[in-house]
Amino acid sequence: MKKLFMVVALSLGLAGAAGLAAPRLQVEPQEFEFGRVVEGIMVQATFTLTNVGDEPLVFTQKVHTSCGCTSAPLERDQLAPGESMELVVYFDSTGFGGREVERTAELYTNDPQRGKTILIIRGYVEEAAPFQDSASSLNYSFYMLVDLRSPEEYAQGHLLGAVNIPFQELSEWLDRLPREVVIYLYDTDGREATQAAQLLQEEGYPAARGIAGGLLGWWEAVGDAFFVWGEGVEAAAPTGTPYYGGYVIQPQYVARSYQVILDLRPPEEYAAGHFPGAVNLTREGLPDWAAGLPPMGNGALYIWCVDADGTSACEAAQWLQENGYPDARCMTGGLKEWGIRYGTALLWPEDR
Repeated sequence: MKKLFMVVALSLGLAGAAGLAAPRLQVEPQEFEFGRVVEGIMVQATFTLTNVGDEPLVFTQKVHTSCGCTSAPLERDQLAPGESMELVVYFDSTGFGGREVERTAELYTNDPQRGKTILIIRGYVEEAAPFQDSASSLNYSFYMLVDLRSPEEYAQGHLLGAVNIPFQELSEWLDRLPREVVIYLYDTDGREATQAAQLLQEEGYPAARGIAGGLLGWWEAVGDAFFVWGEGVEAAAPTGTPYYGGYVIQPQYVARSYQVILDLRPPEEYAAGHFPGAVNLTREGLPDWAAGLPPMGNGALYIWCVDADGTSACEAAQWLQENGYPDARCMTGGLKEWGIRYGTALLWPEDR
């Protein structure tokens, strides 16, 4: 009887040991507290996933997130015993101002004890000030303004925030211009702008448009609004006959929501990468710059202030609003926030 008992006990022990062999998910932390952020900030919640079992842990589905959250792809779809990897979940606080927030991410694995694991992200989103806005808003509204004339003509005067790419050199820029961004092009009379817009559209730039009639069309529609004269140049309206072809946008449409970006970082940081057409100046130089702005006519000037982290930029935007520019705003979180969302997209080095 003793031998039979020992055989039965040994068999049950082995069966029990075999039953313990299984994957097991451990998450640190399981709840991520982000504290308080200003609306518009993208929260990054990092979770460490570890297989503390003794069989491979398999992630059986993609990570599911609740409204306002997205997750970076998992590095791999399974973990060997003892292995770890990080999961980054992003929470976009835009639209959640003034609210306590709790969002979730769901993991699905072959862990027999917890096939579904819920991760929690929580905190408070402060309401943005009237002069604050998100990087996603700038990305949505951003357009690029291209002056197709010669460098000499550009230096004599140009539209505020325009970059100079002579028409003859445009084909050399096809691998550098952002394809999904609205691009407005202008010349003197509109002919080359029409050709340039057609070329860009055929090359995969669907949002490229010439400004109808070029600068002549601009003067007819909105006068000298947003036109910056070169130093020492006597202001005078351009002369000639505007050409109105296809692939164009009307000047008054551009003037109604005219945009300029002020970059308040040190010159060396600006040179390393900045938005095309952005004006580089110091916070102290802001009053003089504002005093020298060209007339707006019937247009509206949207001024975006940017810097590394949003501090100086938001001070500048607040000052502009208090001094007659109600559509000035800063990018909350600065270019650090832009990098989280978009990397180096639209940030051109000085020698580009």
